[in-house]
Parts: sequence; structure tokens; C-alpha cells
Amino acid sequence: MRRQYRKPYTRIISLIAATACLIAPVSGCGQAEEEETMSEVIPVLVQQPEAGSLTLKNEFVGTVSPEEAVYVISMVSAEVVSTNVSVGDVVNAGDVLCELDSEAAQLQLASAKVQYESAAAGANAAQIGYEAANSQYEMAQSQYESTVAQLDAQMWGQKNLQIYQLQMQIENIEASIDGIYEQKADLAEQREYYQKLKEQLKGLTGSVNGLENEMNLAQERLDSALAEITALDQLGEDGYNAQAAIDGESVTYEEAKAIAQAAAESAQTDKVTIENNATSLAEQLDQVEAAIKQLDSGEKQLDSALKDAYRGLEQTQTIMNITQDQVYADTQKIVDANKQTAALSLDSASLGIDSAAASVSSAQIGVEGAQIAIDSAEYQLDMYTLKAPISGVIEAVNVQEHGFASPSNPAYIISNKDTMTVTFYVSEGIRNTLKVGQQVSVDRNGKLYDAAITEIGSMIDQTTGLFAVKTCVSSPDESLLTGCSVKVTADTYSQGGVILIPYDAVYYDDSQPYVYVAVDGVVERRDIETGIFDAETITVLSGLTIQDQLITSWSANLREGALVSIQSQQDSNAAGSGE
Repeated sequence: MRRQYRKPYTRIISLIAATACLIAPVSGCGQAEEEETMSEVIPVLVQQPEAGSLTLKNEFVGTVSPEEAVYVISMVSAEVVSTNVSVGDVVNAGDVLCELDSEAAQLQLASAKVQYESAAAGANAAQIGYEAANSQYEMAQSQYESTVAQLDAQMWGQKNLQIYQLQMQIENIEASIDGIYEQKADLAEQREYYQKLKEQLKGLTGSVNGLENEMNLAQERLDSALAEITALDQLGEDGYNAQAAIDGESVTYEEAKAIAQAAAESAQTDKVTIENNATSLAEQLDQVEAAIKQLDSGEKQLDSALKDAYRGLEQTQTIMNITQDQVYADTQKIVDANKQTAALSLDSASLGIDSAAASVSSAQIGVEGAQIAIDSAEYQLDMYTLKAPISGVIEAVNVQEHGFASPSNPAYIISNKDTMTVTFYVSEGIRNTLKVGQQVSVDRNGKLYDAAITEIGSMIDQTTGLFAVKTCVSSPDESLLTGCSVKVTADTYSQGGVILIPYDAVYYDDSQPYVYVAVDGVVERRDIETGIFDAETITVLSGLTIQDQLITSWSANLREGALVSIQSQQDSNAAGSGE
């Protein structure tokens, strides 16, 4: 940065003296006197330039704001049942701020839980059907293996072995029959459970009728609210205000319209919720009836398996009787027929397992869907309790008890004032001198705070035409209020490795800066290149060395070639005191 001109008071005095000389008689300012002045030895003060660096400080106006501030917004439109905090209260993350009317959400959650229980019961029934199908398959597998063993065995000469094997087969079939009866007993218990559940759901028919009455009431409230909105629209704000002046109504036109709109939205929400609950009860009844049908299907499968078991038992006993009577040719025919029957039964049982497994998978999907419905209902219910997302101070409260909260308006504003941010604006040139992490000073009514730059804007602010810079005050107190103005002091331009001289030692010839130095008692002018400067010091980039004797005092006769005597600072002070 180059300085264009300067006007120290000493030069003004010099100009006045020169002017006085011009208007004086010619005899007083003649050639002889000028030569005498040139030969006069001028006492001067000198100092050697110093090598070093210079940093400039700039002051800016900043605005204080919390580093973290959140808007707590209700995700649903509902009546405020209770509020727990006021402006200025300190809250912790998770604290309950207010409660909203959650009756509809609670009813939806209860309905989802009933639906889950019904789906779980259906899954249990499907599992029992699968176990029955698996038992039937195991029995068919045993019968098939036994038949194959009979064909592979040497029938002739091993009568006793055949009788033993047949006896074992009969015992296995009898054990399978006992297992089927146990499974039928289990199915009977399940059917009794579902029958009771069905009766309970049918008993809810009265509740459905009650829901229909509530739905009618909700429709009436909706119609009434819509009629009120229509009446307000027809009356208009002017007509309403005129009517309010007559009746003494304290509610404004906009407030009356907002109340009617909120009532319409609440009535519409209640109507949809009641319709959904009625539909849910009907669906649950259908699911229970489907589960009962599935149990009936499982019982039929067990009856079929029982018939097959008795048939197999009868065939085995017949073969055993034939074997005992040594009718081997007939026995062979019966065994071959039994093998074919067992193979068909095995294939049929395998298909039954696949079908039962598909039913179990479908029922499990229904259970998972019902669980998702519960999770969704619990999530919806949680929306009716507004909690503090962060710890901090309540800056604003926009809800009140028995009023309405809605997503269109923040219910609360919470600020975390453990760390405060100060934002100020700078030009592009100064922006390029700043760095993230750089320390700055913040002044609020004479009280200083240490701060550090945390963010330097890369886009010009459209309002100010400058770049925004943010600093962080890590130890704020109650004096740093949100929105207050402060003074920010920051180091900006800096030059290092330069020569430093007093600001007042520099003269200008048009735009060329120069200084006077003393060389062997004679004044010598040095043109220099200057850099940045403050009120006391200026930097020299070229034209001067630290070995030079810089003349720092002023004299009207100081010029190139003048004779000078170097005075100490003590002599200068003494001379000044004598004057």
C-alpha cells in the first residue's frame, strides 16, 4: 500500500514561514541572507531504521448469536393439553416441553396391537398345520421305507424276520396314530381359542356402531366448521369487524377464521381416524375367521393322515397274517401294491409340507406387517409430545394451553449459549488477510472477550455487499445477549522482513515519497518505496538501509546538501525547555 500524501503540522509552519518571507521587503530576503542560511549548520535528531514487521489492526461491528439454535416444530396439528416451560427457562435435551391431545393416536395404537395379536394367532395356527403336515410326511416316509425293506428282504426262508419287521411297522403306525390324535387335540384347543377371539371381535360390533355415531358427530362438526368459514368469507373482514363492534367480540377476524379452520382440520382428522378404526375391526374379524378356516383345513389333513394310517395298519396286519399262513405269492402282490400306495402317500405328504411352509411364511409376513403398524402408531403417538432436542435456554414460546400447535409455526425456539458466535462483515481485501483459527478481540460495552475466527464467507452478502466472517466466543456471559452489537478488533494487513521508520520522517514530492539522511554532516535526500503504515510507523520496501542515519526532526532549512549537526535526544529536550 502506498501513501499518496501527508500534511503534518510542521509543514504547515514551514509554508507560513515561506509565505512570510515572500511578502517581506526585498532587502530582508536577499541573496546574501539566503547564502547565510545555506551555510548555517542545522541541529537535527537522527535514528537508524529498524528491521522488523508491521501488522495493522481493524475494527468492525459484529452481531452476537448463539452457536446452536433450534426451532421445535410440531409434526401434527392438535390441541395443546399442557405446557411445561416459559421464556428464559433452562432445559436439558429430552425434557418434555408440552403435551398435545393424543386420543386419536392412542386409539390407532390400540387397534394396531389387536391386529398384531390376531396376526400372531394366525401364524401359530399356520405353524401347527406345518407340524401336522410334517408328521404326516414322516409317517409316509416310514411306511415307504418299510415297504421297500420288505421287497429287498428275502421273503422265502426268513419268515420270522418278516413277521418281526411287520410287527415293528405296526408299532410305528400305531405310534403315528397316537401322535395324530395328540395333534388333533392341539388343533381343538387352538380352534377354541380363535372361536373365543372371534366372539370377542363380534362383541366389538357395538363399538363399531359407536364409532359410526362418533363419525357422524365428526361430520357434523366438520360441516359446522366449514359453514363458519363460509360465513366468515361471505361477511368479510370489514363486515366481521362491524359485527364485532356491535356484539363486543374480542376475537379478530383472522383469529376467528383460524379457529374455524383449525376446528375443520381437527374434525376431518377425527373422521378419518374413526373410519380407519372401523375398517381395522372388520379386517381383524376377517383374519380370525381365516385362521379358524386354516385350523379346519389342518384338522382335515390330520383326519386324512389318520385314515391313511389306519389303512396302512390294516394292510400291514393283512400282510402279517398272510406271512404267518405262508401264502408268499399273495404276500408279494400285496407288498407291491403297498409300495405304490406308500410312494403316492409320500409324494402327497411332501406337497402338503410345501403348502404348509408357504402358509407359515405368509402368516409370518402378516405378523411383521402388524409389527410395523405398531411401530408406526407408536411413532405417531410420540409426535404428540414435544421434547427439547438440545440443552439450552427457551428463547421463544408460541403455544399455550388449550391452543393449537401446527407444523406451520415453530412452537419453541431453544438456544445453546455455552458458545456464542459473533458475525461481522469485511471487504474482499481484508477477507483475504484473515485465517480460520485467527484470534480476535470482542468488545461489549468495554468488556473484552477472547474469540477465534471459525468461518470466512466465500460469497458476497446481497444485503451488505461484503463477506461474512464468524468468530466463536468460548467463554460468554450474560452480557452477550442474542442480537446485540459488539466491536471486533482483528489483525489484517501485515508486512514482515521490512524496514520500519517513523511515519513523520517521510516527505512527498508529488507522489514520490522520500526521506533525509545525514552523511558525514551533510543532508542527503533518499527516494524510497513505502508499504503499509499506521499512526506512528511506516514500512520501507526499498531505498533505505538499517545503517543509514535517518533525520527524524524537522527544520525549515532542511534540504539536499545542507550542513547538519546531530543532536542527542537529551540535548533536544534541553533546548526545547530553554525555549
